[in-house]
Amino acid sequence: MRAGDPRHVTDMLVSGTEHPDERGSRDVRCTVVGAGAWGLSAAAELSARGHRVTLVERHGIGNALSSSRGPTRLWRLADPDPLKIRLSLRARDAMRRLERLTAATLHLRRGLLWRDTESLVHLAAALRAARLPFTEVEGADVGRFFPGLAGDGRDAVFQADAGVVLAETFLAAQAERFRANGGRLLQGEVVAVDAAARHPGVRLAGGTTLTGDAVVVAAGPGTPPLLPSLGVTVPLRPYLEQVVHYAGIEPSAQAPGLFDGPVGGAPGVYGMPTPGVGYKAGLDTPLRPLGAGDDDRTPDPGRTAELTRRVTAMFPHATPRVVDEQVCSWTDSPDGRFVVDTVGSATVLACGDSGEGFKYAALVGDVLADLAEGRPPDDDVSALSLARLRAVPDDFGRAPTALGRASGQSA
Repeated sequence: MRAGDPRHVTDMLVSGTEHPDERGSRDVRCTVVGAGAWGLSAAAELSARGHRVTLVERHGIGNALSSSRGPTRLWRLADPDPLKIRLSLRARDAMRRLERLTAATLHLRRGLLWRDTESLVHLAAALRAARLPFTEVEGADVGRFFPGLAGDGRDAVFQADAGVVLAETFLAAQAERFRANGGRLLQGEVVAVDAAARHPGVRLAGGTTLTGDAVVVAAGPGTPPLLPSLGVTVPLRPYLEQVVHYAGIEPSAQAPGLFDGPVGGAPGVYGMPTPGVGYKAGLDTPLRPLGAGDDDRTPDPGRTAELTRRVTAMFPHATPRVVDEQVCSWTDSPDGRFVVDTVGSATVLACGDSGEGFKYAALVGDVLADLAEGRPPDDDVSALSLARLRAVPDDFGRAPTALGRASGQSA
């Protein structure tokens, strides 16, 4: 056929039960929308379980417009939200399982120093309730846990179970796993998803429709335009954020992750080591809202200058030198928690990474695969469902950075 001719590609099974709750017992034809950290992980897991998977991505895996670009992300167990602590523990275990499967090092343990005033009491309480060890650090003693960091009068918490996800290595490992298990990558733009159909369909620009037993939608900032076709109303806000790698913060490769809370109206700062590059830092506030058609990822010199002033003040005996700058995207949800739910009989929606989705990617891939197979969610996954957002107004008043969103989508 000529390019652009409408087609209908049917990926339905010829035989087998039609009941969604029995999908896990048979071969499933599944379309996954979005090849970021969540979508690629789901596609890799589904293909590894023996299902026939088509992964649709507009720009390709690891592209410059993706939320998942960049060499590292912060992972941590520490969080004021008890649900996120439980999910982080599961995500760490899932990452370790993936490392065993792929024989690759995908994350490093470096610890995390969390310095703040407002959130510290809640953080310590959540860690105690989870029975996770941590150290309460007096303000004058922060340099013992992060060499070179100057005290500013605020106390901190150090938690050893934290570090960096080697994000590019992670994506490469999942992509190879997907390929090795027979997954099919299709480059194209998804314009609608029919979740109400008996066999859900994914419609591409140009008229092609992919139809199968299940669909997983994990399109990151590309999700909002698809929600009407899914019959879903949830306010999502995509943003761009900027990070900078610095040389001169020593020893950067072994330094812990950092969340330095807001002071005097200025936003917080988050950071982490990137082996072989430098120390990565960002302001915990968006660069700008991400609008439709905004493909500009040019770093803002003013943002870099502001961050460099902050980093220089935090490390007065160092001479931070900019190695590189990068702009990436993330998508805010109304309450700062993820949205993971089944829509219709066999469509799974995952969105609202709220700036910290990558560290959960190995777990989310498994969860989305379970849901695509028709398995019921556990209590913690159920807490991420759409039901909790029914009473949230479209103009939700939460600031565009969650308290303690220490990783940032760019982190």
